[in-house]
Amino acid sequence: MFLRPFAAGIVLLFALNLNAQTQSASAIQPPPNPAVQTDQPTSLRSAQADVVDAKIQQALRERDAIIRNLLERVQELETRLNATNSGLTGHGPVPAAVAAAPAPTSSLAATVNNATYDDTERHASAALDRALLVRGGLLLPAGMLEIDSAAQYYSLASDHVTVNGFALFPVLVVGDITSERLRRDILINATTARLGLTKKAQLDFTVPYGFVLNRTVDATGKQTTASQFGLGDILGGVSYQFANEHGNVPDLLGSVHFKSTTGVTSYNLQSAETSLGTGFNSLTAAVVAAKTNDPLVFYGNLNYTYNQPAHHTVPISNPSNPDQTSEVAYIRPGSSIGFDLGSVLSLNPETSMTVGWDQRFTTQSKLDGQPLPATYLVEGSLRVGTSYMFAPGRMMDVTMGVGLTPDTPNLQFSISFPFRRTLWKPSY
Repeated sequence: MFLRPFAAGIVLLFALNLNAQTQSASAIQPPPNPAVQTDQPTSLRSAQADVVDAKIQQALRERDAIIRNLLERVQELETRLNATNSGLTGHGPVPAAVAAAPAPTSSLAATVNNATYDDTERHASAALDRALLVRGGLLLPAGMLEIDSAAQYYSLASDHVTVNGFALFPVLVVGDITSERLRRDILINATTARLGLTKKAQLDFTVPYGFVLNRTVDATGKQTTASQFGLGDILGGVSYQFANEHGNVPDLLGSVHFKSTTGVTSYNLQSAETSLGTGFNSLTAAVVAAKTNDPLVFYGNLNYTYNQPAHHTVPISNPSNPDQTSEVAYIRPGSSIGFDLGSVLSLNPETSMTVGWDQRFTTQSKLDGQPLPATYLVEGSLRVGTSYMFAPGRMMDVTMGVGLTPDTPNLQFSISFPFRRTLWKPSY
């Protein structure tokens, strides 16, 4: 093992140092004087030689004790190292060529590998664990429940001439054409529950509950305010790990999530409420890859969302029939495809930092088979975050995003405090 040459070197240096001290002590003693020796009694010289010999023997015994102690400690370290490597690989003792390699500076390799990720390793890299869990690059172990309460704030602003509705025919306009300045503040408290079903499967469930405030200033300077407080669209899904990281192959995970229509939609424009939901059921499928490059973990996410068409009541303005103010229309919202790219840096076992780019493209929506203008969306945002364990079992995750396209919120900020508890111990 790689510890034996190190210990042998220490022992050799100690022995050389002891010999050098002995030789120095001998050299410091004055050379024997024949005349003095002749005068000294033979018994006195013999006593002095016995004292010197006793001191030398005592020094040699102390050296041998130190050497034995070093060898025992080296043997104990080798035994513990073999047990640790055997637990990580799951294939018994590690070959000598692998054991002789330098030990990694952190536990990132074990962190990304869900199959061998036990509680001890999770504690040693809790902050990195948190960052990867949120982005779908890591699963909880079987039997562990995580409750994550996250406060999210979004700020949107637009200053342009807009069509607050849709033009179906030259004489039929859905909504109004206005010149306005819109400011929207969204504050959502989303509670997410994650449960590890097996070592490769995880179930999650999100319930958003929040507040939306719209402030609009039209071309005449008149300001109107509308707000809404209530339940958003509930989301649930399952994640599964298809492959563990080995060689050049990264961790590969897949997930499927379904979004409901529990939130208030914007299609009932008879009231002053604003939208807390989209009004459409949707199904999202995603594939996530995570690769370790100590001390970094790179991750990538490719996702596709299908929005289910639905019938909604929309307002209209029909000059030929002023009494008709609304009608039921068949709306087919556009589907979206997106990707996330980023990296997680482990600063220490308690702290990690994340930098990522989120991109999404949404196709054009249709109303009663007719394409709707300005419904092709391009969203892109830069996100920077950090996870910090401020006490044993207590963690905080902070993320800030900046929208870099007109269709993206200008400012995105979230802070969350996850809590974990083991419900049952896995049998494997």
